[in-house]
Amino acid sequence: MQYLKPQLATLVVFTLFHIEPTNAQVYQPLSTIEEAAEQQLRSTLPTQSGRIFLNAEHLDTRLHLQACSEPLQAFLPTGTNLQNTKATVGVRCNAGNTWTVYVPVNIESEIETLILNKSLAKNTSISTLDVDTRTQRVSGLMTHYTQDVKELQNKRTKRDLPSGTVLMPDMLQAQLVVKRGQQVTILAEIAGIEVRNQGIALADASPDMRIQVKNLSTAKVIEGVVDTGGVVRVPL
Repeated sequence: MQYLKPQLATLVVFTLFHIEPTNAQVYQPLSTIEEAAEQQLRSTLPTQSGRIFLNAEHLDTRLHLQACSEPLQAFLPTGTNLQNTKATVGVRCNAGNTWTVYVPVNIESEIETLILNKSLAKNTSISTLDVDTRTQRVSGLMTHYTQDVKELQNKRTKRDLPSGTVLMPDMLQAQLVVKRGQQVTILAEIAGIEVRNQGIALADASPDMRIQVKNLSTAKVIEGVVDTGGVVRVPL
């Protein structure tokens, strides 16, 4: 008769009689949670002309959640700002052992952008000759970017911008139409009658900005709203 060594016999017995437990825990695949977050965000984002790419950040593989017996429910937390380049989406299970997970989702767009073809210093006027048009993939939505050359009209740079910069609205500001020390026309309307006086601007200003001016006739400092053509309208 052939005998097995003790160690081998133990292994054989274990192999023959090991039975998988019938109540083994089944976990929710993390990929389904990430997909639910992406789908929810896509259904909520505003429509735009370019393509939108959503990429949920991978959840920690150590996260073990009981499989949900009902479809997952995704939602946007209160106060979510869809104008950011990333949004956090909540995904929850309302069946059995309920749970909620928050998934960061990166937002990108493929859109036509305006790109500087040369460097511009702060407060430099910008024109269509200073930019090229290029379709590319960028972070966030199209609303983050300047796309129409018409948006460059009467604009100047807020700061130094190197060549190759993808233009965004917050990089530009309205041209100055009044400069500090400049003589301006103070225009007030009384009972339908316009009264004009000459004054001196006490600060630089763009159209529709409030500015203080010194009335040359009375030496009083008053405040008005800058109009075009060196006119400051003073409400009465």
